Amino acid sequence: MSKKANESGIFPGWTVVIAAFFVTMSLGEAMWSFGIFFKPLQAEFGWSRGLVSSAYTAFLLAYSLASIVAGRLSDRFGPRLVLMASGMLAGLGICLCSRTQSLNELRFFLMIAGLGAGGTWPVPTATVQRWFYGKPRAGLALGIVSSGIGIGAIVFTPLINYLILSQGWRDAFLIVGILSLGVIVAASLFIRESPKPVASGGGGAATGEAGKPELTTGKVLTQVSFLIITFAGCASISVSQFISVHMVPFATDLGISSTVAAAAVGLIGAVSIPGRVLSGPLADKIGWRRTLSCSLFGLAIAVVWTLFTQTEWMLYAFAVFFGLFWGIRVTAMNGIVGSFFGMRSVGDLIGITSAVANIAGAFVPYIAGQVFDSLGSYTMVFRSLALLLLVAGLLTMAIKKPAEA
Repeated sequence: MSKKANESGIFPGWTVVIAAFFVTMSLGEAMWSFGIFFKPLQAEFGWSRGLVSSAYTAFLLAYSLASIVAGRLSDRFGPRLVLMASGMLAGLGICLCSRTQSLNELRFFLMIAGLGAGGTWPVPTATVQRWFYGKPRAGLALGIVSSGIGIGAIVFTPLINYLILSQGWRDAFLIVGILSLGVIVAASLFIRESPKPVASGGGGAATGEAGKPELTTGKVLTQVSFLIITFAGCASISVSQFISVHMVPFATDLGISSTVAAAAVGLIGAVSIPGRVLSGPLADKIGWRRTLSCSLFGLAIAVVWTLFTQTEWMLYAFAVFFGLFWGIRVTAMNGIVGSFFGMRSVGDLIGITSAVANIAGAFVPYIAGQVFDSLGSYTMVFRSLALLLLVAGLLTMAIKKPAEA
């Protein structure tokens, strides 16, 4: 396949990009759909918002652990087998949610799904960065892969809402679990390592641009720039996890229908696509650091907007603005890791940043649910998250690329 592709003038890495896109598309279901199940679960079991949110926290904690392990395994043994195992676990966990009879069962089943979903972000993004390292349109390739989550949100949120209304939440879990398993496993068959993998571990020092030795994972973890990037990830993921879980309940509290609320969540995914794709070309002009900072400021403004949201058009306006800057942020987070620290352990580093951010963000939906249960409003949560994004944006403006990388 590679030889024929080369003879036809088509770089074989683009096949990997397409397959990786379908893998990340599955995250659109895992990361953006739980809020649609929120009130049906409340109606079925009578749980508070804090308790329902705790199930998603269990998912995120498992996801975070798995993202570190999957990124590391992919760096050492290649992406295909890791992604096949991820797909089977994710699909199984989501399917099992259809059998839920208690809160602890739901938490356990979502933990299984999280263990599978953990590999569906660091593995495909790191694999594509290796294929395109030092090649033209590297930013575009990463943007396409990152846009998979946005497409997933467009596809899965209205589908899940329809399935819940027509078939019930149990069948909805079962159907989307089967779909997720099939998509990830099928796509993984077309994903393979780049033909010239970057040296890792004991094979000698890896080198980046101009033959400079690249930093090891241990050294990267001590860099102030890496810590700030990770903090930016924590701030933004905290916001996205809150939005994915509580946006539909927030909107329905305002008297907006669940169908419109689900459409708004899907719109976030839709609008994030041009943001994800354009983030690479934008970074080519102003750099990954400025691109990331701009995205964080944009997200902060979007969150402030929710404090005034009362009607459907205001909800849709939020979705457009938030989705655009969220898309830019997603690609920028991955791009700045590879740009600042090289390809030696890029899968490992993306896995670590993703894990730390999601561990921090895992507790935000639960805390937000508890705040709502106590105060009857999300206002305090929105204000806190907007401030967190503003601080993250200011800090990222000051970081510099390590001299050794």
